[in-house]
Amino acid sequence: MLTKILFTALVIVAVYLFYRHRGRAPVKVKEVKAPVEQSNIGRFAAYGFIAALLLVSVIIYYFHWQEAHRIVTIRVIDGNSSNVTVYKAYQKSIKGNRFESLDGKTVVLGESERVEFIEEE
Repeated sequence: MLTKILFTALVIVAVYLFYRHRGRAPVKVKEVKAPVEQSNIGRFAAYGFIAALLLVSVIIYYFHWQEAHRIVTIRVIDGNSSNVTVYKAYQKSIKGNRFESLDGKTVVLGESERVEFIEEE
């Protein structure tokens, strides 16, 4: 996720530098011109857009991180003996039929076991 944010920022900076240097052409003859006041609206708009993009990226990354670190209670019910085992794990550690509990145990579920996920608030 962080690499996506950094790659997006790199592309934005590259495009900004490209357009900034593209308009400059070497001047052979110097002419005296009256000073022209340039508007900084375009520059402020570009900086504002970059800042908004980075802010949105950070917010999305935070919510993704928060979702991945949510604690879930997992009840594993053995189909043959009806024994119930309760585990707690992070949402990000659940991958298919296996997960790692908060106390470091790696649990691989069999086909005869039922699983109930209970989200904690």
